[in-house]
Amino acid sequence: MRSRINHLLGARVIAASVPGDSGILPGAQIQVQTSQGNAFIKALGTENAGHLDLLRQEITLSPLLPAGAHRPELLWSIDEELPGLGVWVAVGYRMRSTVRPIDLSWPEGDVEALVRAVRSIGEIDAPDDPMFVPEEKTFPVGAWEALADRRPAGLARHSPWLAGRLEGLAEIASHAPEAIAGTSLQHGNLRVQNVLLPMARDEAPLITDWVRGGAGAPFLDLVSMLLHVRVGGGPPPEATLRRYGLPPGIDPDAVTCWIAVLAGHYVRSSMEPPPPDRPQLRSAEHLLALAAVAWLQTRLGF
Repeated sequence: MRSRINHLLGARVIAASVPGDSGILPGAQIQVQTSQGNAFIKALGTENAGHLDLLRQEITLSPLLPAGAHRPELLWSIDEELPGLGVWVAVGYRMRSTVRPIDLSWPEGDVEALVRAVRSIGEIDAPDDPMFVPEEKTFPVGAWEALADRRPAGLARHSPWLAGRLEGLAEIASHAPEAIAGTSLQHGNLRVQNVLLPMARDEAPLITDWVRGGAGAPFLDLVSMLLHVRVGGGPPPEATLRRYGLPPGIDPDAVTCWIAVLAGHYVRSSMEPPPPDRPQLRSAEHLLALAAVAWLQTRLGF
């Protein structure tokens, strides 16, 4: 596999490193500096067979994304059975050297640049292609209703505020099919680590890990990202939203509905058994649930 990647890079490898955050897929993820530029490589083998189709989906989706999505340029991909190694899927992207990770001490300039980068996605129409499925058809919106039916004991770990409010939250979330519908491009898996900021203001950011795409209201990725910012030690999401604003014409009740949907999703999912290949997932979802419930309290005012 190393030999195949070296051949496809077509240049001498000067240095390689593994990023501190490995993204949403398991397997090898490597930053490579070559004599002809930088590349980012993802590779999955048969030990991650359950995720091969997700990487295939990312490879198929990449050339369909509009240029304004600030996606990295796909250089090559592999999807084949290697002798004695089983099926492997790998992809290489060109990476600009003029971008950097977000400063997690959260200076105001980085928060503003992050909001601007994420909002730019929602300003683009999703391509008219079956791969870009409407969010209201794919995102699970019935979590509060399910929690109200089950009332799991672990619910008390999240917030005493939830007691006696499950049915009311289920009612708010029931309006999601209308609240989150739209034609704007959706990343759908945005985290702080997916956005690389330009080193100069006149350059574009880079948004990575387009494992899925969707169509929906223009504020969905922004609201989801602000939860990840908060969990990462950043400012309260409502304060950030007030400071930098929503896209024009957005109904505030639709935003509250989406926050309620995300809160229910993270609360419910965080109480499920962890997947074997991502044992840390539920603890991360628990933190997102806490942030989403706190934001929902702020929005509802009680």
